[in-house]
Amino acid sequence: MTRLLIKLRTLADIGPRRLLRRLRYELRQHLDRRLPPPLGLSLAGATGAIPSWRPLPTEVAPIDPPPGPTAPGLPAAIRFNFLNDERCLPWPICWNDPSWPRLWQFNLHYFDWARHWLEQAISEGAWPEEANALEPLIDHWIVANPAGRGDGWHSFTLSLRTRNWIRLFQTCPTLATSVRLQSLWQQLCWLQAHPEHCHGGNHWLENLTALAIAGLQFDGPQANAMHRRAMDLLQPELASQLLADGGHEERSASYHLLMLDRLIELGAALQARNSESPYWLLQAVNAMTAWAEAARLEKGGFPRFNDSVIETRLPTFSPATPAPLSDLASTGWTLIRPGHGWELVFKCGVPCPRHLPPHVHSDLLSFDLFHHGLPVLAEAGTSVYGSGPDRLYERSGAAHNVLQLGSIEGSQIHWIEPVEVWGGFRAGRKANPLDRACGQHEAGSFWVTGSHDGFKRYGASHLRRIELKVRSQGLLLLSLNEQISCRRPMAWRQWWHLGPNLPEDLLNPLFQQLNQLGPVDVSWHNTWFSTGFGQRQPRRSLCFSGQLPPGEHEIIQLVPLPITAVSDAPSLAGKPVRQHP
Repeated sequence: MTRLLIKLRTLADIGPRRLLRRLRYELRQHLDRRLPPPLGLSLAGATGAIPSWRPLPTEVAPIDPPPGPTAPGLPAAIRFNFLNDERCLPWPICWNDPSWPRLWQFNLHYFDWARHWLEQAISEGAWPEEANALEPLIDHWIVANPAGRGDGWHSFTLSLRTRNWIRLFQTCPTLATSVRLQSLWQQLCWLQAHPEHCHGGNHWLENLTALAIAGLQFDGPQANAMHRRAMDLLQPELASQLLADGGHEERSASYHLLMLDRLIELGAALQARNSESPYWLLQAVNAMTAWAEAARLEKGGFPRFNDSVIETRLPTFSPATPAPLSDLASTGWTLIRPGHGWELVFKCGVPCPRHLPPHVHSDLLSFDLFHHGLPVLAEAGTSVYGSGPDRLYERSGAAHNVLQLGSIEGSQIHWIEPVEVWGGFRAGRKANPLDRACGQHEAGSFWVTGSHDGFKRYGASHLRRIELKVRSQGLLLLSLNEQISCRRPMAWRQWWHLGPNLPEDLLNPLFQQLNQLGPVDVSWHNTWFSTGFGQRQPRRSLCFSGQLPPGEHEIIQLVPLPITAVSDAPSLAGKPVRQHP
């Protein structure tokens, strides 16, 4: 019954209008898979004359495409590496295989790998050897993926692949054969007829930016209409999806930077084609860039809240010095940089848009601590998508540096998730932030505090306050104050997740400070720190747990963290692990 209620709350948050759009989208997908491809293309408006292709201006020097296979025929196999998962696919390659992880298959259809080959050719003056199969791969994709069949015709993969093909055809004009341009135009018409506005978020922005860019590359009324329609939809959508602090509404650094990249590419295309720079687009790019500068950690990393990965990097060309205290209030992130390379990120804010929970984690009031960009206390991160226990764990409170409360039901404890994550990309009830504030004392210490209403229905509340101060030789004093109120007996547990390769004794000072609440159980767990999709490094996680009688309670903890104990640890290395509590 509880699981059913969570699902019903998820549907209620999505709302009837988006549910109706989603139903229409799914029915259309179901129908397309059963229609003859020519009929599907006709319904998408993808038949008839193809608009003429607009090459780049003559002052832009084209480059020669890769020479093709060096030996007669084609290579016996082609190697691809996505999401840290390398596969050698025999020729002719299979574009859709149910045994592959779906995200890996999506990456195969993106043709991002072809764009990487192009970027290497531009920067190094020579194509990589594997790019010799580029033209056969494009042509084989066209033949092996009829309209409406397989993940290659999913609106999201269409958005990425069409942008990549456009870039390839622009830079290497001889690639733009009539057959390939016809396929490209058909894909764009299909994308326009299958919008992902039912999903919203980054998917809808990917659709719109792809169509806006594509409409500039073809000539004639159809292409112009495609471009103008996409631009007209994009302007209000950006105004809706961008938060007041410049962050993207999904509150993931990875997706924020991806959307910023798309907008910059669109801006460059508008300037090159029409000498046009819409003010609203410049505003969005500037706001998102300012957010990225404020959220950027030392060495170019970013906070890993929600679905984000450690590889997320911002180029280090910016000379800006980050502020000691940055509060991204709408995003719900506070960054404290007290000096000597220490950086703490605290999360207290709206977890995600109510209608858009795919990338949210149950991590309210969690914090991560870094030293010169390396994790000292850090959440598990994101190493896998889809459904399954690993994905559920990485989204749960137990994978983050949080204090959890549990409802005692006989001999069982039901741990309460302030964000009720379920499935691979769903969430039911989502707690609201309360009492968020931050500041700096005259003595040089910093503080941040926050609460939420996720325990209210159980008659309980939790307020967390963190203070940071750096003393001589870079010693960091981290003070953690937990204030808990409950009207009935509650279970509690508190997680401290060490960074990879850090010793357990770094947290020894905590063991002398827990006599405030009576008996406390202490346990160490083998968990992981994600360094990317499919990549995990082993680390140790400390858990304190116990039970609270009704009343007001306080836990005060002070952890001194010397630079030497952190800087002497090896860099991120080790074998992947698959363990969690």
